[in-house]
Amino acid sequence: MLAVERRLPLQASATAVWAIVGDVTRIDWVPVITHCALQGDVRTMTMSGVGEVQERILRRDPIAMLLEYGLINNPRVTVHRARLQVLPHAGGCELEWVTQIEPDALEPLIAAGMDSALQALQAVLAKAQPA
Repeated sequence: MLAVERRLPLQASATAVWAIVGDVTRIDWVPVITHCALQGDVRTMTMSGVGEVQERILRRDPIAMLLEYGLINNPRVTVHRARLQVLPHAGGCELEWVTQIEPDALEPLIAAGMDSALQALQAVLAKAQPA
């Protein structure tokens, strides 16, 4: 099993970043997702090039600014568990995102998706900044 890790330092406040990444139905910062719905703790999404996928929200802690989720109902994926955490610090925050994935052959797809989402997150934050 591989772990794909990304750390993104941001000059935005931790609460501003958490307002985006901590909202489990917000998709404007994840370019591959075209639709998202939440029923209980199950998030159903439509993803470009992939189709419909479901994830279970395992933990959402607004105090720790921590979100954990995992893919369900996909026999081609043995393990998919992700953890996002916003870590505040002087001058902004850092977003830490770790995804465990198996089979290992999915690593390039997961890494590319995470990278595009982090780029889009920066664009969403830039639009929200006052001029």
